[in-house]
Amino acid sequence: MGRKGDLLELMDGAPIGVHTLSGAMWKWTHHERSRRANEALARQSNANVSTATVSFGGPPEETTDEHLRVLVGLPDRWHVESERRVDIRDGRTRWIGHPTHITELSQDDTDFGDTDVGLLVYPGDQFLGVLRFGDPVEDEVAGRPCWRVDGAAGLGRHATQLFHMRMRLGGSDHTFWFDAVTGIVLRHVGLVDDEPWLITEFKEVRVNPPLTDLEFQFVAPPDGTVERQVDHLVRMAELRGVDLTGVDREDVQAVQAAIHSMMRPNPPSPEARLAMQQAKHIPIGDLPEDVVAARESIEYAFNHLGEIDESGVTLVNVQGGRDLAGPLSAAQKRWA
Repeated sequence: MGRKGDLLELMDGAPIGVHTLSGAMWKWTHHERSRRANEALARQSNANVSTATVSFGGPPEETTDEHLRVLVGLPDRWHVESERRVDIRDGRTRWIGHPTHITELSQDDTDFGDTDVGLLVYPGDQFLGVLRFGDPVEDEVAGRPCWRVDGAAGLGRHATQLFHMRMRLGGSDHTFWFDAVTGIVLRHVGLVDDEPWLITEFKEVRVNPPLTDLEFQFVAPPDGTVERQVDHLVRMAELRGVDLTGVDREDVQAVQAAIHSMMRPNPPSPEARLAMQQAKHIPIGDLPEDVVAARESIEYAFNHLGEIDESGVTLVNVQGGRDLAGPLSAAQKRWA
């Protein structure tokens, strides 16, 4: 399969053999370069983006360092905490925010892979199909063997659909260090104009340490405010003048629906939304000689994404499908 194929298979299976995880995470951000990186990505994806630097107590700095304590009990428990943030989930309830103001999400169904730390623990779910990877080389991080590889945001027809995923990574150009055993990301460097704008490093990593329920228990900071999500929504609705008459103020979805109805009092019908989407796409060039045959070819490719070429390594109906046949086969066997 080759090194690249081995790496893609490793990513697809990550985190391999991991049930619990602990460590310290260092995150460094250069804010001006971060803005340039995201603006460059937005131009590639034909999207609009705005950036802001949040500072607590004083003017924003050129760079920021964040040191996080990370405890994970897969699949639905985690404890991520620093001087700037709190993010704890005990399997049912999530508490998230700044240490001085934390929101309690009692109906939270967030997947750990959707958090910025989980992004590095589940790289296959997040990166495959989004980034184009180069050829990996052997390396190490803090004594752990790993694969170092460059990745770039893929362009083409799917760029806009994948824009939000790429925004989570930030920018278009990246270097990753994947743990050779588990497949998790031990280090990530985001680049713009060949300069780092983001460095994230997972240090003091312990795989499958014994963790108890107490590790994921939330204890309110002595000087912090804890607010239920529904109370936060009601407060925001009242500030915006939303009429909550007849709305169950204990129902998160009901309050959200009242806010949305005020912001969009006359939402378009499904037919109107389809017409608006169609109006954004203007066909150019000549129609194929045989429109029916062209449509059948497109439908065939869409319905046969797993078709492999004669070499046995390329998915012929997938854009950038080279070296993906092996990881797809391994994933199918694993989940069969």
